[in-house]
Amino acid sequence: MVEQPVRSLEIVAEEVKSERQMQLTHFDSLDSKAGIVLGFAGAIVALTPGGRQLLVDLGRVAAVVSGMLALWSFWPRRYWHVDLRALRDLYLAAEPGFARLRLIDTQIGMAEGARATVTSKALRLKLSMLALAVATVLTAAGLGIH
Repeated sequence: MVEQPVRSLEIVAEEVKSERQMQLTHFDSLDSKAGIVLGFAGAIVALTPGGRQLLVDLGRVAAVVSGMLALWSFWPRRYWHVDLRALRDLYLAAEPGFARLRLIDTQIGMAEGARATVTSKALRLKLSMLALAVATVLTAAGLGIH
């Protein structure tokens, strides 16, 4: 039996590769932004004067919340990858088109799984930025009143 080539396999493969690269770039971008937020939150906590100023203390608490959310955004995540040994063992003797199709299907599954991780990571970063904004406003107001 002669295998029929999958005509658009290479087009799909290129798009899957592009999507996975975009996801990795987005992961790195979110990590970088979380690091910046964490640094600013730490600066607010460390540099605001101690004392009994309610707004400044609330600002410090909001900065701590911001820092914790930023750290949670950094939290090690599962990185989806192809098991190269299994790929070799299972598909070395397979028809190239079949092996390529199975590999693309696996990569699509990995991209779909990573999408949920990116979404939750981005949400935690947004909440961290919101908490940092609240911390900044409260701290500025508290220092201005004093």
